[in-house]
Amino acid sequence: ARFIATRIISAVNDYHFIWEGRVHRVGASAGITLIDDNNHQAAEVMSQADIACYASKNGGRGRVTVYEPQQAAAHSERAAMSLDEQWRMIKENQLMMIARGVASPRIPEARNLWLISLKLWSCEGEIIDEQKFRRSFSDPALSHALDRRVFHEFFQQAAKAVASKGISIALPLSVAGLSSATLVNDLLEQLENSPLPPRLLHLIIPAEAILDHAESVQKLRLAGCRIVLSQVGRDLQIFNSLKANMADYLLLDGELCANVQGNLMDEMLITIIQGHAQRLGMKTIAGPVVLPLVMDTLSGIGVDLIYGDVIADA
Repeated sequence: ARFIATRIISAVNDYHFIWEGRVHRVGASAGITLIDDNNHQAAEVMSQADIACYASKNGGRGRVTVYEPQQAAAHSERAAMSLDEQWRMIKENQLMMIARGVASPRIPEARNLWLISLKLWSCEGEIIDEQKFRRSFSDPALSHALDRRVFHEFFQQAAKAVASKGISIALPLSVAGLSSATLVNDLLEQLENSPLPPRLLHLIIPAEAILDHAESVQKLRLAGCRIVLSQVGRDLQIFNSLKANMADYLLLDGELCANVQGNLMDEMLITIIQGHAQRLGMKTIAGPVVLPLVMDTLSGIGVDLIYGDVIADA
């Protein structure tokens, strides 16, 4: 594997890309990890490969690195951020909102809902996923502050354009933010003062949060917002407590959908979730979907909506 990866990297590094009469050098790095009977969990394997890739990048472009356990410790040390740096990232650093279209697997070219994911820049210039960043928080105030910034930037910079196009946008709202009456009230005040109809604003919250913060969720729904419950996966206990009209959508765990076309257990779980969603009057959203075969399988199950590369070019 290392020999093959090295040949691929060498080919990329030796390629002279010509654009508008100028020659540009392109580069690549690679990380490799071993998959065997003792190391086959998708999340763990991808994390190891990611760490190996980071080691390659840190050592200079054009490198191939094989994962070693000590790299994880070194990566954790580099990844650890001070509280001051976390606050600086939230208050000062660039924030990028990425929109992913959502469509029916039966009509993939029709997209009227867009899921927003967030990327932030660290003080070293590294791009960090919002969910990964939030997991590093030790102070709930950080989540409050990030929620406030996200909604402030959305209403200041994007709400008018979204309203003029009549499309629906789904923004993440943390459990910490949902638990703050002040933050919820501020959000609704910004919504009221914006040209955006409340029905176009969808809020993505973890499914487990709806039970402890039902009052805040209901307040948002009464104001006209739509609620998307995320992280719906293998734990089906949530359906013992969910009732009709508590939310509008169920966003399935990405891991559950990745290989559903060849995994009977995942197909059964999604079928069960789909049945609960229909009983509760909610729509299901699955993704990210990359393969047409996965899209066809989800369509056959009856999943309402999907997102991912498979519909990006539809």
